[in-house]
Amino acid sequence: MISRLALPGAWIWSAWQPDRAMAFNSYLFESADGNVAIDPLPLDDDSLAHLERLGGVRTIVLTNRDHERAAAALRERFGARLLASAVEAPSFGTPVDATFDAGSEAFPGAIAIPLTHGKTPGEIALYFPATRAAVIGDALIGSPAGALSLLPEAKLADKSRFVAELRYLWGLQLEALLLGDGQPLFAGADDALGSLLEREGGPAIHRVNLDEIRYVVRRPGKYACDDGEVGLPIGARKLGYRVARIPPGHAYCPMHWHVRSEEFFYVIEGRPSIRTLDGTFECRAGDFIAFPTGRRGSHQVLNEGAEPALVLLVGEQKDDEAEVCFYPDSDKVGIFTPQWDRLVRASPEIGYYDGEGTLTPESFGSA
Repeated sequence: MISRLALPGAWIWSAWQPDRAMAFNSYLFESADGNVAIDPLPLDDDSLAHLERLGGVRTIVLTNRDHERAAAALRERFGARLLASAVEAPSFGTPVDATFDAGSEAFPGAIAIPLTHGKTPGEIALYFPATRAAVIGDALIGSPAGALSLLPEAKLADKSRFVAELRYLWGLQLEALLLGDGQPLFAGADDALGSLLEREGGPAIHRVNLDEIRYVVRRPGKYACDDGEVGLPIGARKLGYRVARIPPGHAYCPMHWHVRSEEFFYVIEGRPSIRTLDGTFECRAGDFIAFPTGRRGSHQVLNEGAEPALVLLVGEQKDDEAEVCFYPDSDKVGIFTPQWDRLVRASPEIGYYDGEGTLTPESFGSA
């Protein structure tokens, strides 16, 4: 029986496994581009008819080679295309129609997260940034209910490296974790994953070396830098820190200042410059630079030198509070809250009652 989840457009169906005293699960995500089934188990006739009413299945995604399950039958029923990671694709008995790379979108709204040291080298998790949810096929088990456990060590390629790799999933601060094996977590996934990692990895789970940082290229044009998140994957939740490798002729971010969050930067390598409202100064390796809140903390870090610059950026995390950030060069103001973010023009300034209309006695109705 297929059932709707609280996550927007998400469905689940399961099959009880008596020998393991747990359920195996499959998921469906509705999409304007065609519905997506993940690791599909067999479905009864009523559930297949319900899928028909939902628009059928356009895409089937397999997270690992052991979750082929009923993919071939579902593909034949709906004429769906079958997708898997480029590394895992050759392992399936059913031909794969298309592949995706780890770190890219597997389908719109779902990013493939590599789990290369788990059971199979091409296994992936699927991350949904819009809902802070992820689907994991085999890498983790929802057992006991409300908690997480690993597969037996004999089934893992390298347990210690796999536990270390899971930190990047932890860094996503997930709210929900939809598991292929065992009880899904519909809330509190971040805490549950942290508890698992601390239990399996010990206190060293909170340590990472500079040479282990994963970098991604973010921001367009002159702001394109290698950006490496440090704090979130090792459990930091109140203090934020990352490292940025800034190429010559590039800046890390626009000039800005914060209302609530104080920051500081530490120069690891190179000679980056700090541009402020009162001028620009060059830094060197070993420099700490403070950015207080308010206009006096306005700053932009850029690299005017000939060599890349490597900078540690540290600031307060205020995910549970609203933050306001001003951008003097572009006359923007950013409003960032746990519910939504918005960038708007800071001027022209409008009055408190602008757009509210005029009240008349008729506005209140008559007695």
